[in-house]
Amino acid sequence: MYALKKITVTEDGRQVEEVHVLGNMYRLEFYPRNTHLAAQVEYCRDGNVPCILVEKTDEAYITTLAGDTVRCICRGDSKARGEIARCRTQGSK
Repeated sequence: MYALKKITVTEDGRQVEEVHVLGNMYRLEFYPRNTHLAAQVEYCRDGNVPCILVEKTDEAYITTLAGDTVRCICRGDSKARGEIARCRTQGSK
């Protein structure tokens, strides 16, 4: 069983960690360099195929349910995430 662990910045500037259970199979598609997206992850759930987008500023990993990293999708840009968080926090004041 696999999971997607993703760390992103919300609209109010908080850094949030999300974990999505992917099941036994997932499809990972990387995007070209000239887009703001790094990749998308598709998996099967109850007959549907949800899609999770990974932006280049996100930190994202495919892991086992036990937490062992299987694949690094995007290490993100922690400096950019910090700047986004700072701007969003200052903009809401």
